[in-house]
Amino acid sequence: LFRNRNVLALCVMYPANSVIFYFCITWLPTYLHEKHGFDAAQLGFLSGLPLLLSVVSDLFGGVISDRVADRFGLHAGRCVVGATAYGIAAVALIVAASSPAPILAAVLISVSTAACMFTTASAWGTCIEVGRNHAGVVSATMNTSGQIGSLLCPLVVGYSVEWFGNWDLPLYLMGSLFLLGAMCWL
Repeated sequence: LFRNRNVLALCVMYPANSVIFYFCITWLPTYLHEKHGFDAAQLGFLSGLPLLLSVVSDLFGGVISDRVADRFGLHAGRCVVGATAYGIAAVALIVAASSPAPILAAVLISVSTAACMFTTASAWGTCIEVGRNHAGVVSATMNTSGQIGSLLCPLVVGYSVEWFGNWDLPLYLMGSLFLLGAMCWL
């Protein structure tokens, strides 16, 4: 299975999807409160914003991926769309980490999450196209690699904040993971 470099690239790329999602559902409210001082009312909206935007981007990501694939071929529709979205996610996270403006940081994390979820259809479509008769195995392998990111994200964020006292480090790490994922998409 891993002799196919496309499957290996999918498995290296996909943990970024899970990492950003699990950051949003485990650490984002704490990050926004401790790093930027948002109150409870603001936290409710800003903590939900990434997931709200993700619903929309997930739907449009599939439509755009298919339209680009119809017009320019599968590589462009899946890989170029995926790499572009991951590039946007990486830049948004890195800028969010260095942003002195709290609202901008929160919005950029939301943009990053939405950009990541824009690739969901591309990722699963690629599993079908690469796996063909073994699409289930390829999909399960990619998803399992993503779940490793789900398991590690809360721990890495918690320990990096505890050990280094720095909320920027987890965002830089996630941004780097998205850059690696963008390279895998290409």
